[in-house]
Amino acid sequence: MRILVLSPRLPHSRAQSGMQIVYQRLSRLIDRGHDVGLACFLDREQDLPYLETLETGLMEMEVLQDPFLNRHLPKSVLSGRYSTPSSFFRYHSTRMKRMIGEMILRSGYDVVLAEFTAMGQSFYRNPFLPAVRRIISCHDSPTLGSRRQIDLMNASLNWGKQWLEYRHMRHMEFQLYRAADRVLTFTNEERLDLLEEEQTLGISAIHPGMQYENFTVGTDLPKEHCITITGRFSSEQAHLGVVWFLRNVWPLLRRRDPDVKLYLVGRDPTSAMKHAAGRDARIIVTGEVQDLRPFLEKSKVYVCPVRSGSGIRGKILEAMSMELPVVTTSVAAEGIPVDQGSNAFIADAPDIMSDIIQMLLHDPEKARTMGKRARNAVETHFGWGKSIDMLEKVLRDSTAKRSFHQAA
Repeated sequence: MRILVLSPRLPHSRAQSGMQIVYQRLSRLIDRGHDVGLACFLDREQDLPYLETLETGLMEMEVLQDPFLNRHLPKSVLSGRYSTPSSFFRYHSTRMKRMIGEMILRSGYDVVLAEFTAMGQSFYRNPFLPAVRRIISCHDSPTLGSRRQIDLMNASLNWGKQWLEYRHMRHMEFQLYRAADRVLTFTNEERLDLLEEEQTLGISAIHPGMQYENFTVGTDLPKEHCITITGRFSSEQAHLGVVWFLRNVWPLLRRRDPDVKLYLVGRDPTSAMKHAAGRDARIIVTGEVQDLRPFLEKSKVYVCPVRSGSGIRGKILEAMSMELPVVTTSVAAEGIPVDQGSNAFIADAPDIMSDIIQMLLHDPEKARTMGKRARNAVETHFGWGKSIDMLEKVLRDSTAKRSFHQAA
């Protein structure tokens, strides 16, 4: 089968979270004998060093410079009923649409797989797109994220603005899904939530795998008395989650344990995070790092305070693979088989989250036992073999022109 994969950034072996999933899918489809091509945007600052290391088994690869103007226009310019929502506008590109059409005509692809919802724009109103089967893999639904953000807000002017953004987002996102032959989600919960928004969609849930072999515990780094939060903090979900933690949970921990430190590890730290670090020396903001593993290895507890969005959080699976005890919100734990108090903790209230973190910081035996069970859960439920089997089935069913009911 000939498969063209669309990606918002260059997938490579050192990529993290969602882009690591794209890389694993690419390489494993190639290993199974499929002819795979790649079309993606290239962030020269972040991705260029890895361009030559990408999987050599690709049939072809075409890249475009990440649109500069799209990244830097303020959200206020993008507002309006008929404009493209900001979460989609960054990857809105007529050049990409044309390039994809030329690749399909040249190489005769059977199916196009758009990784991340925003890349599904390439299917919508594309005059250069030949007849081809189209699949969108929704890593994290912007509409569901906006809807859950509304649920966290009280009635106010900001609530009204968020509701309008949700309606605008929903209109755009579901136009993209209707233009595709199949939509993929990472969790069954997300699949059901999308069907609640629109029942006519053809959606399959495919759990991603986890390259847990790359996340193993070493012996050379001693544990620090610290907790760690990771993420791409330019994401609104990650940013709001950290702000909620700093305002509601961190003060409780700081009063009870003056020696504890907090590492905020990831690209694009926000001004609120930097301001908090400037006022409190126990908060360390690292910015982007090439390797998360040293920070996970030396930490005593991993926290994921995300309170909106959807899909599986790969960063939680990475922490669990490193045998690190995880404390997470119920939203962030979606799709992960959490056995409360055994392989992880779920806590949505600040005082409960603070109590659990405090307990794990001072009970190394409990933390060690939980970490080993967490690693075992990842190995049991997130192997790549089954995930690629399910993906191949959807690809075969789509190209065989079977009905959505048969494919599901």
